[in-house]
Amino acid sequence: MEIFRFLKPKQKKKFVSEADYKANLESQSHIAITKLGRLREFGIEEEDELGVDYFFYTDSVDKGSKLIEDLKKMNHLIQPEITMDKYVIIKGKTTPMKMMHEVLRDWAIDMCELGIKHDCAFSNWEINQMME
Repeated sequence: MEIFRFLKPKQKKKFVSEADYKANLESQSHIAITKLGRLREFGIEEEDELGVDYFFYTDSVDKGSKLIEDLKKMNHLIQPEITMDKYVIIKGKTTPMKMMHEVLRDWAIDMCELGIKHDCAFSNWEINQMME
């Protein structure tokens, strides 16, 4: 009955909306193409393997901690969480991977899916060939 709806536990609002998640998924292929184009200018080719620096953000330390657990299982190097204003930022670096469009696109999609699993936004990533 509708009059008893106040007895239902309130659902917490999600930090990452389904629409934002889908938009991010769509944009990742284009981002990979752009970043690979820049790498090619520096002489980095498909067979070269480099690590990728990335970050997620969310609105709770608990969500960030659960995400970090999964990232560590993937052998990623994780910097401690940083809390800024109302956000928790998680920075990491992958193990080296081939600098191919399909590899980077699939990795970025996996990161988007991991983010939504923990209600964290997969925000940005960079390949810094100078640091390798």
